[in-house]
Amino acid sequence: MQRRKFILMVFLPLTLLRCSVRAPELNVTGEKTALENQVLGTYQQIESDSWLIASSRAVGATSSAVVSGGRKEVIDAVQNRKFNKDEVDELKADKVAGENNRGLLQALTHPRYDGDPEYRLYVDQIIEEENNDRMIIYDRVLTINQSSAEAARANEVFARLNFDNSAPGTMIQNPDGSWVEKPKAGGK
Repeated sequence: MQRRKFILMVFLPLTLLRCSVRAPELNVTGEKTALENQVLGTYQQIESDSWLIASSRAVGATSSAVVSGGRKEVIDAVQNRKFNKDEVDELKADKVAGENNRGLLQALTHPRYDGDPEYRLYVDQIIEEENNDRMIIYDRVLTINQSSAEAARANEVFARLNFDNSAPGTMIQNPDGSWVEKPKAGGK
């Protein structure tokens, strides 16, 4: 009886512990370049500023006290992207639009887009708004980082950021111009 009690007290908790603890899955990525770190850091700061300004406005601060000059245009672009996010995500999920290799949203060949003029107008309007907002943000990031000489490389960073933030199944344009579907997590 004592032996059975000992076994239950020692081995049962170890067995349960072994079953319930799982090692985390690790994904190893390459190191980011200094430009990537600069661009991504500035981009994240701009998004953070838009939340801060939106919450300041909500508690009664005047917009002139919070935002000045060209920053307002950038903040408006960030907020407009958030407003249009559901529509953009739906267009990407339906494969009507995809992320091109220049960091912009692009209309794709699709039966509904090609055959329904009203739908085509709607899609073109959403894509135009999204791309205008992205360009305003990209220009601000490049201005802050004074990296206009590296604008082409910065566009690669923006494209990668949009690829990474897109759901699996989104059409993604490779550097060679070909289109592929973004794989599911863990897939290749």
